[in-house]
Amino acid sequence: MQSPFDEPGRIFSNKRPLEEDYTPDTILCRDEEIDRYSEALQDVIEGFGPNNVFIYGQTGNGKTVVTRVMMDHLQNETHKHDVDLTILEVNCNKHDSIFNVLLELVNQLRDPDDQVKDQGPTKGYLWNTLYDELDRLGGDVLVVLDEVDMLGHDNDKLLYDFPRARKNGDLENARIGVIGISNNHMFKDELDPRVKSTLCESEIFFSPYDATQLSEILDHYAGLVFKDSVLEDGVIPLCAAKAAQEQGDAREALDLLETAGNIARKENADTVTEDHVERASDRVEEQRVLTIVRDQLTSQMKLALLATTFLNIDESAEPRAKNIYQVYKNICKTCGYEPRSKRRLNDFLDSIRLYGLLERDERNLGRAGGRSYIHTLEVEPELVFEGLEYDSDGDDSVLNQAGIVPSPEDTDQYSLESFGA
Repeated sequence: MQSPFDEPGRIFSNKRPLEEDYTPDTILCRDEEIDRYSEALQDVIEGFGPNNVFIYGQTGNGKTVVTRVMMDHLQNETHKHDVDLTILEVNCNKHDSIFNVLLELVNQLRDPDDQVKDQGPTKGYLWNTLYDELDRLGGDVLVVLDEVDMLGHDNDKLLYDFPRARKNGDLENARIGVIGISNNHMFKDELDPRVKSTLCESEIFFSPYDATQLSEILDHYAGLVFKDSVLEDGVIPLCAAKAAQEQGDAREALDLLETAGNIARKENADTVTEDHVERASDRVEEQRVLTIVRDQLTSQMKLALLATTFLNIDESAEPRAKNIYQVYKNICKTCGYEPRSKRRLNDFLDSIRLYGLLERDERNLGRAGGRSYIHTLEVEPELVFEGLEYDSDGDDSVLNQAGIVPSPEDTDQYSLESFGA
């Protein structure tokens, strides 16, 4: 058989800058945010201790990458000025409860051969152990909680008590500051007032990029990624315009540019054209949905999305919050998960909505029904099912093992009656 692969090097020169964990040397279009960030953290360098900072804005607006760069610079500056600083980072999408966050922090502070197991310890034990480890370490500590909105409102204690640990007498030798990063701007508004006053000492909002800013970012990355003169003049403006019309997401714009390049490479084209961008657009949107469902939603959010999807594809059903909760509880039972409260389910639905998968409309259902929220699926059900069919590592998902996720081409094989709706 003749090789199906193309000769390398026609379109791309280096794809490393397109990878998720790549940290750029230059941060574009975020000068104001960086200035405010440095102002909030200057006390650390001068030995006055860390403040609490709340960072918020939609996904793809540079919050995490700017934070990563700021932490690198801060670590270098504190080392230069002999300030003892430890930075701990937890992604709350992966560690989505107080227990899991505390466990992760304790184990980051301990040697690899002295890790606390996830079976057995109580939250009280983890709190005490964490404070003991921090006091043993001493100095200043910054805890970065990325996607902190994934903790929901049931975890106000973590966001209130942790930054106040020294004031409350839980710590003697360490001073703690918390940096909370959220994709959900509503999360801040709905925090307990005590938590808001503690966590939000300094607030920095990352607004969506506009088309001009996205063009500047894409132009910079194009110089790192593509061969000289392979992009036609209209390619970058078109990618920027499409991304700006959606959510102003730089990652989405870069994905679109990369996919257009992949199509051109597969066709053995000498240049990437606007036609390649147009064809890439549908492919990127589908991949975006699959990536969100597989990689960015927690297990509980996946269960909530599945319940909402079933209610949307059944024409006789109504995707009200009350109905979603009933289906969600039964799916949890089928899959062996402990269902969360109604309030927590609303947190899940809010987060899913911010990813663009759902839309919420308030309906007046009359004197008997009152007001209710209707949650409408904004993407094709087939994409949801495909995303839920496998975990991000390619293994059979818990949902699929439970036998309740239909294949993408057969969305009618399960009825809502199976889940008590």
